[in-house]
Amino acid sequence: MIQRMVLFGASGDLTSRLLMPALAQLAEAELLPPGFTIVGSAVTDWSTDDFRQHIAGALDEHAPVAPTARDAVVRMLGFQPADVTRPEDVGRLIGDGHPDTLVYLALPPGLLTKVLPALAQAQLTASDAVAVEKPFGTDLASAHHLNELLRIELPEPTIFRIDHFLSDELVRRVIVLRFLNRIFEPILNAEHVEHVDISWLESLALEGRASYYDGAGALKDMVQNHLMEAMALVLMEQPARVDADSFRSVRVEALRAVATPQAERMRTDTVRARYAAGTIESRQIPSYVDEAGVDPARDTETYAALTLEVENPRWAGVPFSLRSGKALAQDSAEIAIHFRPLPRYLLDRWPGVEPNVLRVGLTEPYVHLATTLNGPERTVENRKLEVRSTPPRLTAYAHLLGQMLRSDPMLFIRGDEAEEAWRIIDPVANAWAAGEVPMQEYPAGGVPPGPAL
Repeated sequence: MIQRMVLFGASGDLTSRLLMPALAQLAEAELLPPGFTIVGSAVTDWSTDDFRQHIAGALDEHAPVAPTARDAVVRMLGFQPADVTRPEDVGRLIGDGHPDTLVYLALPPGLLTKVLPALAQAQLTASDAVAVEKPFGTDLASAHHLNELLRIELPEPTIFRIDHFLSDELVRRVIVLRFLNRIFEPILNAEHVEHVDISWLESLALEGRASYYDGAGALKDMVQNHLMEAMALVLMEQPARVDADSFRSVRVEALRAVATPQAERMRTDTVRARYAAGTIESRQIPSYVDEAGVDPARDTETYAALTLEVENPRWAGVPFSLRSGKALAQDSAEIAIHFRPLPRYLLDRWPGVEPNVLRVGLTEPYVHLATTLNGPERTVENRKLEVRSTPPRLTAYAHLLGQMLRSDPMLFIRGDEAEEAWRIIDPVANAWAAGEVPMQEYPAGGVPPGPAL
């Protein structure tokens, strides 16, 4: 089991807002290895005491744990300034004859290609691991290049390509529903399902994220990774074994079955839009192009939608729609599986019957099933059955860190999975960049363009 974490980028927001609170949760649950230590590093000229004070303040703000857990994590901390692109600095931090170590790269994506050659000289072994945050590349070519770098420079340690969206809680919610309930799995196919809608819609606007978001947009920020992973959970077949290799292989095969979007259908199968000025509840929201830090020349979308086809016998002819957007009237994040309508002779006899819809929450632990029940005097009523699972004790990052410390890659993106996601998205991104799909607008707090699903 991993005994130590070396954290590059230790002075950043990711460390203080997500990683350290996650470690504090693991400490409180007594899930950290005995004697576990954390070595933070950044170009910041801090001492260990400086780093400990910084993290203590962050834990007070972001970690709802007992003071004993907070103090335990602070005592685990050390700090050494370093330049992660210099092999001698990286080697000094990791050290010769080091304990089993997780090297966590909490760094801007642009640094990765400079860091990996330096890290390669640190003599990491098969007992070590390296964690890489999303985004993994900016297109198919860059993702393939990063995979080659990792394969050549770091052939021995386990590589964890992190996307916190693929959390233990979400995976179990979908997989348990599908494979541990005989009622659902046999009808999830083209014979019974008309279409599937996977959406992540937010009432939040830009909220000061221009430095990252304006260079990414909704398509690359949410659809290329998060919603692709949710789609793979719906498309995938049941793995032969409950292990990392089997589970990740069926996810990759699921994405390989998704047809590459065709140029002649970009205007009908994709939508790009951004929010204009408007009101969300009592908040006045400026136009996206007027938000601080936004460069209008980038033509960045805040709403992205695309419809994909699947080329396998199970799902052929069932469109999968992926949608993500900001500054909408309300939050909604779910998988919605829309079943086919009843035959006409039944609809004529029982007017008002609506097709069944199975909805699975992506952030909230709910499952909804729209059903038809009998009403008074030979009528029918459409009703929603709802169940909620017990909320998880740990955050997504705590689950993922726990799996990394156990060297279990089941919930992490494999290199070929990242490339398949980019293979699907690249034609859309290229068509949008070339202006082949017009940019539309929607008022903040309003309805985005495109079909209402």
